[in-house]
Amino acid sequence: MADIPRTALERVLARATELQSTTPDGVDSVSEERLLDIAREVGLDVAHVRQAIAEEQSRLPLTEASSGLLLDALGPAALSAQRSMAGTPDELLRCLDQWMPRMESLATRRRIGNRQSWEPRHDPLGNFLRASFGVGGRRFDLLRVDQVTASVTAIDQTRSVIRFDADIAGMRRTQRNQAIGIMGMLVLMFAVVATPVVLLVSTGTGTGILAGLSVFTGGVGMLAWRAIRRSYRNAVNRMHLRLEQLLDDLEQNQLREPPNLLQKVVGQITSR
Repeated sequence: MADIPRTALERVLARATELQSTTPDGVDSVSEERLLDIAREVGLDVAHVRQAIAEEQSRLPLTEASSGLLLDALGPAALSAQRSMAGTPDELLRCLDQWMPRMESLATRRRIGNRQSWEPRHDPLGNFLRASFGVGGRRFDLLRVDQVTASVTAIDQTRSVIRFDADIAGMRRTQRNQAIGIMGMLVLMFAVVATPVVLLVSTGTGTGILAGLSVFTGGVGMLAWRAIRRSYRNAVNRMHLRLEQLLDDLEQNQLREPPNLLQKVVGQITSR
């Protein structure tokens, strides 16, 4: 079996402790069998440790997201959701591979082993869905992600851990750029309006007007920023909810035979 590095070991033991309790000291690396022996020695349920190992192995290698004052203030650049459920990695990924293109309008990006990623479709139908109100009463919230990755790791022969990781750094940069654009326009408008007022400052009559313009511009800028940040966080919440809903449906076998997306689109349009 593959060795588990110390950093991963600490997270595995922490998760196993969360499922039961207590953590031993780690080493530089340890085999999976040795870790199970340690778990038995300290009284941890082996089934919980197997699940914790599967959850750790389903984690994507973390990449450093762009940072900055505005980017950090907007919110996270990635989302994740995971759950253990009945099914083998092949079965669960097969269900998702049928569902994602047809019901989420996401195209397969690549698959390596028990990990598969999807990205928004870049065709006329995908562009139409991005501008639509959704199908079946829901929005296509995942169409704004850079990519969604599903990692499935077997716990035993009948159960697996599935983890979704959604990269939304592109959407966050877009929102940041919109905020910068609005601020720039406000500064330009202030400069245009304030220039003739500055000529009156020396006489004392323009001081109050200039102060009022400054307060007004700053207030509008703050309101615009708060609206952009609220819009971004609402979108993030909807995306995270959609990932959880996918896990719900997958766990309840609702993704086994997905309906045809185009048929639902046509049916919704004709019913209006």
